[in-house]
Amino acid sequence: MNVKFYPLIRGIASYLLPKYFFYRPGSGGTFSSEYCYSVWHRHLNYLIGNGLFNSVNEIKKIAEIGPGDSLGIGICGLYSGANKYYAFDVIEHANFAKNSSMNEELRNYFINNEDIPNTHRQRFTAPVLSNYNFPKEILNFNSDVYKEKFVEIEKALKNDQNELVEIQYIVPWMNSRRVDLQGIDLIFSQAVMEHVSDIEYAYKEMYKWLRKGGVISHQIDFETHEMTKDWNGHWFIGEKLWGLLARGRKYPMNRLPLSSHIKMIENAGFKIKFILPMFKENKYKTVFPRIKGVDFDDQDLITSGALIQAIKE
Repeated sequence: MNVKFYPLIRGIASYLLPKYFFYRPGSGGTFSSEYCYSVWHRHLNYLIGNGLFNSVNEIKKIAEIGPGDSLGIGICGLYSGANKYYAFDVIEHANFAKNSSMNEELRNYFINNEDIPNTHRQRFTAPVLSNYNFPKEILNFNSDVYKEKFVEIEKALKNDQNELVEIQYIVPWMNSRRVDLQGIDLIFSQAVMEHVSDIEYAYKEMYKWLRKGGVISHQIDFETHEMTKDWNGHWFIGEKLWGLLARGRKYPMNRLPLSSHIKMIENAGFKIKFILPMFKENKYKTVFPRIKGVDFDDQDLITSGALIQAIKE
């Protein structure tokens, strides 16, 4: 059987045991400042390199979909010149003490112009870059700027909002209608959009939030998330069995391939400017995916992840 043993047992047990039995604190994400620093610079490198922004001076209002346990990636955006950061999540995970500690660690990364981490734990982080040197041509601030930003970010983390830095943590993200979100410059996510149940709605909302010329940058992971033995085995599971497996998960998986995201992004009104796919071998040469209503193309079946960047023209 392609399905792994533990997810199957967990799914069966979900019918027999109360929900709190499966509760685990946190999002399963990371509180690693190294990871957050690495992810932000990878997105930023392609945003500037692809000409979606001429400089960081054009990126003042940013939003992150699904920050999880840590606001670290958004904090990196604030150190890079942004002054307003919206963090959208489904369940509240943010912890002031831990994010404050991360803020201090990230300040030191920027002050020291640390290179983009790509060794040991970060060697599998996507998207990949051709150069992992600190982008001095993009970020040419002096250390005093980072020191001043540290103080303002610390205030914002304590909900002491000010004119220099504002952080809004919106949970659940469906409550975003209560907040004035017009004029956002950049919306990004890292391995989150594969967990959004209704991507059509999500991309349309992002389109509304952005200013004209605003950009989305999403790194999407299409792999099985440890549900099956093969990286793309989850596409070849029938709806009933998948429903059983999904019951035991803390977060949903939409199982949608790259082509579905491209379609929904374009339907929302965006113009896609850049796609960086990652490929793996498809072992299911003579078997078709078993997801109702989803049409896979040949590239979908070998695409394990992709960075998608699109603009609101």
